[in-house]
Amino acid sequence: MITDIEAAQRIAAQALAHYGADQAAALTFVKYRENYVFKAEGETGSYALRLHRNGYRTDAEILEELDLLAALAAGGVSVPRLRLTAQGEPFCRIPDEHGDVHQVDMLEWVADAVPLGDVGEAFTGEAVVVPATFHALGVLIAELHQKASTLQRKTPSARASWDVAGLVGGAEAVWGDPRRAFRAGAAGHEIVNRAMAWLETELTAYGKAPDRYGPIHADVTPENVLVRGNQMTLIDFDDSGEGYYLFDLATAAFFYLPHPRFDEVVSAMLLGYNSVRSLTSEDLALWRPMLLARGLTYLAWAADRVGDETSDFIFEHVRPLVVDLATELISPAVSQ
Repeated sequence: MITDIEAAQRIAAQALAHYGADQAAALTFVKYRENYVFKAEGETGSYALRLHRNGYRTDAEILEELDLLAALAAGGVSVPRLRLTAQGEPFCRIPDEHGDVHQVDMLEWVADAVPLGDVGEAFTGEAVVVPATFHALGVLIAELHQKASTLQRKTPSARASWDVAGLVGGAEAVWGDPRRAFRAGAAGHEIVNRAMAWLETELTAYGKAPDRYGPIHADVTPENVLVRGNQMTLIDFDDSGEGYYLFDLATAAFFYLPHPRFDEVVSAMLLGYNSVRSLTSEDLALWRPMLLARGLTYLAWAADRVGDETSDFIFEHVRPLVVDLATELISPAVSQ
């Protein structure tokens, strides 16, 4: 088990040899959430080295993610390109001093790029909204879905699915039951409980036709969209799996919900998406419900990380927003 950044960096340094790189190559810590990410700089270029949290993903899950990335890149979608090991493998396995084995992969570093934004600033309304930027984001998401819809899977997916069960399946959901976020008598439990049952009916009726369901990114937050001039690149496919295409759009818009220019964000993004791939009336009818489904997943995620700074933000700010969304959608349904 990795206990600190220094231990993670020692494992990352060992992994460099598997890529034909000098173990003395510069390694700079970038971030830690579910995985440790380092920037590796050497004679052959710069790369994002990702050290997976031990036991978080199976080899099959990682391979599926990297296969998707490779297929998207080959299809012209703007995503990082995978660097294979010296043996031609998509990732390597490195044991630590305790005998635990860690999976490590490397992707090309997206140079001279900055994140589209920050979820906190999007939520507070401080983020600068340029409609042309969100139009471009809609185009990028549509290009991803266009290519993903052509991929043929020979075996069942090894990764969790963002479908009815994955979103509102209670304890069986990808990140667990969002109702756990209402411990200690937090307001909204009952309306969220009813909203989940309602969403289950709506999503089941929506179905999994190939024009609306397939491989998705599942985490298109502003931090995971890198911008360099007029070029956008989508990074961090760690949550990718099969799901509703609309879920990616809802994720991209979710943290802008309180922003005074939210409607402009959505309008520009959907216009961009429609320029590549048409949304149907059934898709658009599910737009607000899919925003609610996305919000519920964040509550479930936070419920497992009480005391974490991001979880505190979700409990304080996202939870009441989700309750408001649930109330908006359920009240008309109940009155009919």
